[in-house]
This record gives sequence, structure tokens and C-alpha cells, in this order.
Amino acid sequence: MHTETQRIGEDVVVLAAAGEIDIATAEDLRKPLIELAGRTPEGGTVVADLTGITFFSSPGIEALLVAHERLGQVGGTLHVVAAPVVRRALTAVGLDRALRLHDTLEAALSR
Repeated sequence: MHTETQRIGEDVVVLAAAGEIDIATAEDLRKPLIELAGRTPEGGTVVADLTGITFFSSPGIEALLVAHERLGQVGGTLHVVAAPVVRRALTAVGLDRALRLHDTLEAALSR
């Protein structure tokens, strides 16, 4: 799995990830998400663009939850652009109601 980060304006950062997120690779998602959440200004937004994810398991869910909680502490928000495999996993555990899910990056950025 690999990630790329792009800043859009002063208060929005997009973290795009591609590949598989499992027990062996979840830290590659978790670490940059936590770092971004810690550097996000009050009221800022992190968009996790997971449209390039081909496999998504529970460690990936945990990474999103930790980032969501950290951003909430500074009044920020996490938006998730979900590939079908990611959306299925999040829906299966009921997180589709807690996280802000989008089908496209454009939809997430127009929040």
C-alpha cells in the first residue's frame, strides 16, 4: 500500500491511499492519518481518498476511527472517499452512519 498527501487550501488535506489495507499495512494508513489529524487547524478537514483500495480489513477501520476521534478533538472533520470494498466494510460495522462517506473526491471536497 502507498499514500500521497495533497494540501488544498489552508484547511483541507487529502490523503490518497492505494493497495491493500490489512494487519501488515494498516500502519501505513494509520500513521499519516494521525499525523495529519494532529497538524490540522481547528475546524480543518482531512479527506481520506480510499478509492484505490482493493482490500480493507478491521485494522483499516481502526485507523479511520482514531483519525475521526483526533480530528473531532480540534473541531475538524474526516471525510472518506470510499471504494466499494471500503464502503462494504464500514457499512457492515455500522460506521457508515458515523463517518462522512463519499463516492468521489469531488463530492468530499464540496462538503
